[in-house]
Amino acid sequence: MSSSLRALTLQETTALVSRLAGRTCSERRVRYLLIAGGLGTDAHRRPHGRTRLYGVLDVALVRLALAMQEHGASPWLTRVVLTYLRNDLVRAWNAAAPLALAVRGVQATLEPALKGRPPWATLWIPLREIWRELDAAVQRTCDARAEVWMYRLVKVRAVPRNTT
Repeated sequence: MSSSLRALTLQETTALVSRLAGRTCSERRVRYLLIAGGLGTDAHRRPHGRTRLYGVLDVALVRLALAMQEHGASPWLTRVVLTYLRNDLVRAWNAAAPLALAVRGVQATLEPALKGRPPWATLWIPLREIWRELDAAVQRTCDARAEVWMYRLVKVRAVPRNTT
């Protein structure tokens, strides 16, 4: 069964990010980054008890946040960098550009990954590594279920979704 909706619930997002990152990620961290931080594709209030759904870009942002913290960035620095570079990161992933996130102090830029790590970068994360296997993993997770909880069980194909 192939589902047309490529969006995950909070529990599915947390489980997928934990599995791909190889370390645990809590639902609270996902909510903190995507909802409270406003980084998610759908950070607005959900009417009538509808379940919030997360797309591939949301999963990539959480995965990048985990990678940054794994390389020694503080949660504060992670949120600041992702907030200011969110649109650039989304454009880079959509274009499949060979870029890397380079952090120096509290400043971050997207640099060409083919040139290698610059000597001034204290943190260097290639964006293609974050996106690797993400589309297929999200699709497998979505294909494994036929219904989503939206204050009652709703067929996946009938779920309203504002953004992709």
